[in-house]
Amino acid sequence: MTKKLGNDYRLWIESATAGTYNEIKGGTSLKINRTSNLIDTSTKDDFPYGTQAPGLKALTIDSEIYPNLPDANGFTRLETLAAGTSPIEFQIRKGGSAGATGDVVFEASMYVGNFNTDMGKNDVVKCDFQLTLAAAPTTDALQ
Repeated sequence: MTKKLGNDYRLWIESATAGTYNEIKGGTSLKINRTSNLIDTSTKDDFPYGTQAPGLKALTIDSEIYPNLPDANGFTRLETLAAGTSPIEFQIRKGGSAGATGDVVFEASMYVGNFNTDMGKNDVVKCDFQLTLAAAPTTDALQ
């Protein structure tokens, strides 16, 4: 039986040239979180149980990287743009570092938030951040 390997899925950031993407080097984890607000559909007739339907979905991507420098078009671009408030196009490709355009399994315009850097004693520098949707994904084959 074949298993999917997390090592194959990499985060890519759009370069200054629209439509061109670069891998953010040094990735260690990539987690997509999907939650849904609940809509209360209960009436008195449903007593003693409430009923609910899923509402709008929220999607976030949590990532941790050990910056593998130099990476001007990946990590350094992410670090620079994280200081701003404009959304950025991101992709997740399933082809590892060799991931081609045909390997895109997720693409969306996202904001960079919660950008943290950990510079521990006797440890590699770690950076973790959270991406939040600025618009609905244009590609989402990860559901």
